[in-house]
Amino acid sequence: MRATVVAFGGRVDERVRPYLEAADMIVAADGGAAALLALGMVPQAAVGDFDSLAQEARERLISLGCPLVQVRPEKDETDTELAVRYALEQGASSITLLGGIGSRLDHTWANLVLLARLAQRGIEAQAVTPPLTVHATGSRLTICGRPGDTVSVFPVFGSAVGVTEEGFKYALNDRTLKDSDILGVSNELSSREGRITVRSGVLLVFHYRQEE
Repeated sequence: MRATVVAFGGRVDERVRPYLEAADMIVAADGGAAALLALGMVPQAAVGDFDSLAQEARERLISLGCPLVQVRPEKDETDTELAVRYALEQGASSITLLGGIGSRLDHTWANLVLLARLAQRGIEAQAVTPPLTVHATGSRLTICGRPGDTVSVFPVFGSAVGVTEEGFKYALNDRTLKDSDILGVSNELSSREGRITVRSGVLLVFHYRQEE
């Protein structure tokens, strides 16, 4: 089951509607619910302490039949992490995170680490804030775009072994990337499809699409 989790903090606008319409389940993390309401969409659930969701929005969600899963403000997890956990408990096998990349770099980094942890478990995970999509992978990944799109790869949680990139301007073949390496920054797609594989370890893959 494909789940889309909508966080509070990054831009959520009409450009991400296709990801919402393709989802089998939509879960809002706290104030992300307001972004969904602004798009005329209602999540299957909203999760969080709701410190960033106005009372009016809460009442509207309830009137529309959306369950609110409220947690204590004093907690060890972020609202986004709890929303992702909720989606997994409902049977999600892939996670798309919207609104998770914003001006708060600390929250952005926390969300990217969350993606990488999902990839460690074999769960397909990506964060989308157009024109950027960040994928997390521990095996293989196909990037679809246009020639000239920028793609950067960075290992997390230690070294990534056996990294191979095909369909890019600068090829990598069975390389080991340490988590202190920046070798993978600013590659380019040389065709409409690029393939990235890693034998062990986890990669964060940043894909910047060329805007029309």
